[in-house]
Amino acid sequence: MTADDAGRAARDEAARAEHRRLRERGEAWRLLRTVDGELALYRPEEVGFVGGGPGVMVRTVGGLWALAVVFTAFTVVLVLALSVSWTQGRPFWGAVPLALMSAAFTWYAVAIIRKEKRAVGLRRQRGVPAPARYPY
Repeated sequence: MTADDAGRAARDEAARAEHRRLRERGEAWRLLRTVDGELALYRPEEVGFVGGGPGVMVRTVGGLWALAVVFTAFTVVLVLALSVSWTQGRPFWGAVPLALMSAAFTWYAVAIIRKEKRAVGLRRQRGVPAPARYPY
């Protein structure tokens, strides 16, 4: 074990001890790895949007905005297709559930964006780094 490994193990154990102390007091702090690999304590509202694991996924607020724009555009196209088909006397009812699903995905993406922006602001105020996007 190198000195750096021993130092990290000691810092990890100190963070775990602090987490146990806070849990015994009834506080709901979360113990997560940071993007730097250190263990840190976060209030639940500071965590924000954390992906479920490695792989291809949206990881930034900008990416979430792009996703929301795509879902919004898809919803608009489906609503237009439904209205055009309705005026032609052949309603395309299959567009309704797709448009509702797409609108729900848009709403969800915007909700995640708001949660992440709030978490970023709270972490910045407290001076803690972002949590890792997946455990390691």
